[in-house]
Amino acid sequence: MAQACMASMTGLSQGVLPSRRAVSRARAAVVARASAEGEAAAQAGRRAVLGLVAAGIVGGALSQAVHAAPVNPIKIGAPPPPSGGLPGTENSDQARDFGLPLSERFYLQPQPPALAAERVKTSAQDIINLKPLIDKKAWPYVQNDLRLRASYLRYDLKTVIASKPKEEKKILKELTGKLFSTIDGLDHAAKIKSTLEAEKYYAATKDVLGDVLAKIG
Repeated sequence: MAQACMASMTGLSQGVLPSRRAVSRARAAVVARASAEGEAAAQAGRRAVLGLVAAGIVGGALSQAVHAAPVNPIKIGAPPPPSGGLPGTENSDQARDFGLPLSERFYLQPQPPALAAERVKTSAQDIINLKPLIDKKAWPYVQNDLRLRASYLRYDLKTVIASKPKEEKKILKELTGKLFSTIDGLDHAAKIKSTLEAEKYYAATKDVLGDVLAKIG
């Protein structure tokens, strides 16, 4: 009986020993893996530090090279005086010149009578050139171009008429009133998209423009 018990205990101890050995091996493997991962992380950290140091060295060298290069100064002239300091700036300067009366701070550039008459001719030709757009029924373009040129015409004709003798002023004012009546008709025709009305008022506008241009010379 005693011998049987001893044999049983011996068998149990032999069964427990392999299990303990397996646990020890697993722990050793975990420790080895953790050690390897820690070493890899340390190497990555060292590489990152070396990269930052190298970037700092290169950046410092580039900065020194930039500062060492000669600096060429940019010459900037003085700002132009208000209301036409430089050619082509009159229109923008005048709108900001608050010393002028509101009626004179117009968005169109005022011209002397001779130049205003030349601009009248240009605006008149631009209105005459609307015929292809009317034929194509491009009504938004007809309206936009017509209104733009009509604004120039109205402004410049006022300048031209003011410079004429009294007897000529009356005739020109009548022609101008007739002209803008036909232009309004053409604008309305483009608004309602009527080709028939547009052709009618275009022909009338063209005729009156010819009369106006003949009078202003």
